[in-house]
Amino acid sequence: MQVAPSTADGQWRAREADRLPCSSWLAQFYARRHAALLGSGTAALELALRQLGVTTEWRVAVPAATCHQVVAAVLNTGAVPVIIENGAELLLSSAALECHKNSLDAVIAVHQYGLPCDIPALRRQLGPQMPIIEDSAGAWDLNRPGASRVVTSLGRGKPLDIGGGGAVFSDTPVDADIDVWSPGQRSRPRPASTAPLSVHALPALMQAVATAQARTQRLRLQVPGLMVRLRQYGLDPWITQDPSAPSWQFIPIRTRDPRVFEHLRYSPYADLLGVCAPAPRPLRELPMLGTRAEVAQGPRPTLDLHRNWILLDPLAALKHPQQLAAWAADLP
Repeated sequence: MQVAPSTADGQWRAREADRLPCSSWLAQFYARRHAALLGSGTAALELALRQLGVTTEWRVAVPAATCHQVVAAVLNTGAVPVIIENGAELLLSSAALECHKNSLDAVIAVHQYGLPCDIPALRRQLGPQMPIIEDSAGAWDLNRPGASRVVTSLGRGKPLDIGGGGAVFSDTPVDADIDVWSPGQRSRPRPASTAPLSVHALPALMQAVATAQARTQRLRLQVPGLMVRLRQYGLDPWITQDPSAPSWQFIPIRTRDPRVFEHLRYSPYADLLGVCAPAPRPLRELPMLGTRAEVAQGPRPTLDLHRNWILLDPLAALKHPQQLAAWAADLP
C-alpha cells in the first residue's frame, strides 16, 4: 500500500492546478493510474456509467442489499436498474447473476459494509467485455482485478471521510467530462456533465487516507480474535473463502431466528456497540423507481433481509468487551 506523502511533499493548495496531482496520488490507493474527483459518490457512479457508454436501453445490475443512491445514479443516466435479489446474502454473487447475465449491459459490484465482493469471479462469469463497476464506498484497500471502473464516496461515515464528495478511478484518464477551469476545458468532446470536488477539500484527503489506513490495519489485526469471541458467544458472524481481508466497516452477524434478531437489535447495549441492521425496505419498493426498474428474482426473495443480519461496529465492540459479552448473553 502506498504511504501518504508528507506535508512538504504534497500539501496541495486550493488551486485548480492542484487537482490533477491530488487525484493521481489518490488513484494509487485504488490500484489505478487516473481519477476524477467529484461532488458526491452518486455523481462519481453516474460519471463512470456515462464513460462506459451507458444508454437508455442499458439494463444495469444492482445488488438488492445496497444504498439507494446506487439506484439513483443508474436512473440519472436513463438506464434501467435491474435489482438482483441475492437471497439472504449481503454481496452480489455469481449464482444470483447466472440466469440474468445474458440480458444485462453492465454490473455494479458493491463491497457492502467493507466486505469483499468477488469481482474476479464475476469477471470470469460475465466475460471480458461486460462493464463492471466496483463500488468501494463502504470499503478501503479492497482493490480487486477485473473491474472496468472503480468508484468511491468521500461522504461522512464512509471509510474515506472528508465530509462529502466522490471519485472515479481508471487506468485511462477520466476527468475530461467534469467542469473545471483547466487548460483543456475548451477541448472537451462534449459538455461537462457534473461538478468537481471543491479544491478547498483537497488538503483534507491526506488526513482521510491516513485515518483509513490506520483504521483498516488495526481492524485486520484485531477482528480475527473478535470473531473467535463472537462464535464462542454462540453468534454466527459473516465468513468468506475470499482471500481478500475485509476492511470491516461493520461485522455482519447472521440471525436465522427472529427472536435472536430482536434480542440483539434492541438490547440495552445495542447503541453503545453501534448495532444496526440492513434497511428494512427493499430497493424494489423505492418510490423513485416508478415503473423504470426490474426485479430479477434470485435464489430467495429478500423481504426479510434486514432480519437475517445484525450489523456490529467492530471498533465499539473492541472498546467495550464487557458490554459485548453482556449483549450476547442469554440468547434465545
